[in-house]
Amino acid sequence: MSNTVIVIDDSIFLIKQIVDFFEKQLNFQVVATGNDGNDAVELYKKYKPDLITLDITMPNKDGIEALREILSTDPDAKVLMISAVRGSAMLECMDEGAKGYVEKPLKFNDSEFVKDFKESIKDIFCN
Repeated sequence: MSNTVIVIDDSIFLIKQIVDFFEKQLNFQVVATGNDGNDAVELYKKYKPDLITLDITMPNKDGIEALREILSTDPDAKVLMISAVRGSAMLECMDEGAKGYVEKPLKFNDSEFVKDFKESIKDIFCN
């Protein structure tokens, strides 16, 4: 049985890319997608996936708020941040309990990027 994942981003284009990557490159089952932090919290509670990806900058509720809320209900949640936001926000996410962080732009046609992304996922499930 494959691992399950929920993908949250406010860009439909990026959701399609991330879903494609998880399904084709990692053999994950994408159980749901959403566009903001409210979707993230609701979908996490509904599906209890093995992993959830969150963008930071989203409407209604940002990824950091969603991260905190998800971890308050399930401290063992595996959350991967995928965002163009760098610096202190990245550190804040890791301090709050995110298991990993991948910076946008997502370069799925770059073999080194794909290798690093896969390693990030492997590290999340090994720790």
